[in-house]
Amino acid sequence: MKLNSLIQKILDRARSPGIGKQKTIAPPVLGEALRYPYGPFRFRFLVPPGVECAVFSSTDLGTWTPIGETTAPEGPTEYVDSEAFKFSWRFYRVCCQEVWSANVIGYVSVSLPPGFSLLANPFQTECLINHLFKDWPDGTTLHRFDTSLFRLVENEVKDGLWTNPSHKLAHGEGIIFYNPTFDYRWASFVGEVAQGPLLVPIPSGFSIRSSPVPKAGNLEDLGFPIAEGDVIHVFDREGQKYLIYPYKDGKWPDGQPTLSVGEAFWVAKTVPGNWTRSLII
Repeated sequence: MKLNSLIQKILDRARSPGIGKQKTIAPPVLGEALRYPYGPFRFRFLVPPGVECAVFSSTDLGTWTPIGETTAPEGPTEYVDSEAFKFSWRFYRVCCQEVWSANVIGYVSVSLPPGFSLLANPFQTECLINHLFKDWPDGTTLHRFDTSLFRLVENEVKDGLWTNPSHKLAHGEGIIFYNPTFDYRWASFVGEVAQGPLLVPIPSGFSIRSSPVPKAGNLEDLGFPIAEGDVIHVFDREGQKYLIYPYKDGKWPDGQPTLSVGEAFWVAKTVPGNWTRSLII
């Protein structure tokens, strides 16, 4: 069913004599999100029993496609997307009785080959390291770059435990992750999409940064404040090497870097700037 026709169907039901007498509901808040390894994605929300809701999904936060309908039971409504395994990232919102959900949630799954990867938390929700990277073997490490001290800060798995298990990966925070095994593994970020005016400060010198909005694309389309003399270092996980993109004479002589959702990169900035975006869904 097309998006417009499904929305019209919900509106018609809400205006019908039987349903129209229902009290106005508050915007539902999506939560209790869980991505099952290599499988479905589940979330819950609470609306009065009997209210009909449509579930919408998107991969770019711009185009929303209806993927299901549900009628609220007594207690929390649970929705399971069994098609989630087909997507590396997907975002969700619901519409119940003409009222859109107050927030947007989703997941981003990142492939971690043997060796190094540069990752970032794409969601507003903070991630505990010992939850995000659970059951990793000894020798697993991650490093974040402290721009005030100009040095890498290490966290490592020893005797089956992270040396700093309380480390929370904040929205947009980039890390260098090391997979010591010979196997490809996955990290699944789950949380709420940050909305409104968003800002990532870019200091002069080196820093690890990522897009404030969970979208894929080239740096200029993502609104990065590029300036003459800046150099971007993107890490090729498959080739285990850095790809260097200098910005000279107002252009990218070696092509413009393109980033995936949840991917961090090194910035060598000539002058400080602010990476600003505004996202209203």
